[in-house]
Amino acid sequence: MAKIFNKLVAIIICVFVLSVSGIGCASQPSSLALEKQFATVQLGNLAITVSVDGNLVMPQAFDLLFGAPGNVEDVLVEEGDFVKAGQILARLDDTTQRLDIMSANNDVQTKLSNLYETVPLLPQFPEHNYELEWQYNEKTKTNEPVWADKGIKDSRTSYPFYYPNATAWVSFVWAWDEVTRARELFQAGNYAAAASELYVASSDLESCIKIFEDTINNPKSGLGNTASFVPTDLAGITYLSILQGPSFAVSYIVELRKVVDLIKQGQADIETVRVLTAEGEYDEAGPMFGTLSKRVDKIGKAVINNVNVIKTHNYATVYGEDISIYFYYAAEEKLDAAQKGVEKDGLNSPELRNNLRIAQHYMQICNSILGSNDYVLQHGLSLKAEQQYKLDLQNAVVALENKKDDLLKTVILAPFDGTVVSVGVKKDDVLSAMDYSSKTAVQLVDTSQIKFQGLVDEIDILKIETGQKAMISVDAVPDKVFTGTVSFISPYGSTDTGNVVKFAVTIKLDPTDVELKGGLTATADIAVYNAENVLLVPLSAVTTAPAGSFVTVTDEATGQFEKRQVTLGRQNYQFAEVLSGLQEGDKVIIEEKVVGAPVVTTPPQGPPR
Repeated sequence: MAKIFNKLVAIIICVFVLSVSGIGCASQPSSLALEKQFATVQLGNLAITVSVDGNLVMPQAFDLLFGAPGNVEDVLVEEGDFVKAGQILARLDDTTQRLDIMSANNDVQTKLSNLYETVPLLPQFPEHNYELEWQYNEKTKTNEPVWADKGIKDSRTSYPFYYPNATAWVSFVWAWDEVTRARELFQAGNYAAAASELYVASSDLESCIKIFEDTINNPKSGLGNTASFVPTDLAGITYLSILQGPSFAVSYIVELRKVVDLIKQGQADIETVRVLTAEGEYDEAGPMFGTLSKRVDKIGKAVINNVNVIKTHNYATVYGEDISIYFYYAAEEKLDAAQKGVEKDGLNSPELRNNLRIAQHYMQICNSILGSNDYVLQHGLSLKAEQQYKLDLQNAVVALENKKDDLLKTVILAPFDGTVVSVGVKKDDVLSAMDYSSKTAVQLVDTSQIKFQGLVDEIDILKIETGQKAMISVDAVPDKVFTGTVSFISPYGSTDTGNVVKFAVTIKLDPTDVELKGGLTATADIAVYNAENVLLVPLSAVTTAPAGSFVTVTDEATGQFEKRQVTLGRQNYQFAEVLSGLQEGDKVIIEEKVVGAPVVTTPPQGPPR
């Protein structure tokens, strides 16, 4: 019992000693102090970015397949090969397809022959293509315009039932040749012959006028019943268009009247030059040939654009009866004039020569129009037969094009410059109708075009726009930063597992010498705002309260501190733009740091043993 009591006393003494020691330690004076950290408000650039995580992709990556079943004849590439766009990569045996093309081509030729035999190409004028060319004249040492016949314009059947008739173009070409010869004769000093050519040219232009006027006034053209109601003044035409609405008949009648007026102006110019030449006013007539040539050139364009515009297929009546009769009687009048010239001045009479040429032109035009009608009647042509043969020909052409497409399906061509990453077929493989459309023959990628694709949170998506610049960091290339441009922002968001809506963003990388690969993990920082030379304050110096934003400014001269309210603009993770409240050079407190000698606590000594 005494032993237990002695132990209890010893324990109480130890606890008392420890308590006294603790009180002594707590009462020692502290040597800690707070040191203030300062920053200077200064001008700088503020860049705000949106960070996006994602991966690199190769948009030009395709699995190339054959378009038809068959036996693989050859594979021309291996994995790792670089190929150019259009290069043949692999091909099937195409014997059957080539035979099909030959057969389809023969069918086209047969249908074309049937069309030519049953609906021959009539000796009318739309098939000829005339173009204005410049040829060098050795006599005048200058380039002069010439209407050149470029041969067959197309292979369409040309019936005589066209308005205005293409003979208007033939008459113009005659007039053009005559004006050109007149200029050459005038420059050579043969003034009488030049005047004679101009006289015939004016008559040929008159033929053009008659053909166009026949179109305007002839009911068979579809315009004759309308022409009398179409005013000749601009105000009246405008009123009629407003009253009736758009009308081909009205607009084309107006256009043909303009052509007729233009031709009449050309006739007046020709007559002026002819009279001056005949009267010996050579110095005045000579310079006018240049203006006359330009006028005739303008007439030619108007004529070529307005022949064969209206097409009618009315075989019950003879086309051009009225205009043909006009040219017949006009030719007869010119023959009478030629006869009178012979009676007056003999066989060398200018009237004989000129009127015979004009009469010959009139008869050629008359024969051309009526001859086409006769050709149609002799061959018993019909619109129905023509349309059927044309339809057969078109079907044959379509079949030929389809066979050509079938041939192309036996060849795989590189759609772009790229690298072959895999080859899924080999020579002599057989592709059946069941698997040819699903078996990849060659996989091709364009390693020069790399894009970054990532997802942006809905909070930041409205800050991003196409065209913004970005810096891309690739985990596999830690020491290099790549640049790019935002090229696409998805208009639709998707919800992830955390119910956060995100939007897909694509960034096109700028060309680089680093061989990047598709699928690499990367992070893009998209620059959404950039301000240069603005006043910046560290965010760590700013405190926010309900009353606004505040900073603590120190006066280095007095050592005093001032709490000042500031207005801030945009900010990133480090700095904020100062709009008011601070000036460049102000010192602000950014943090307080605990400094001084550390307090050492000596553990108390235990009781002696």
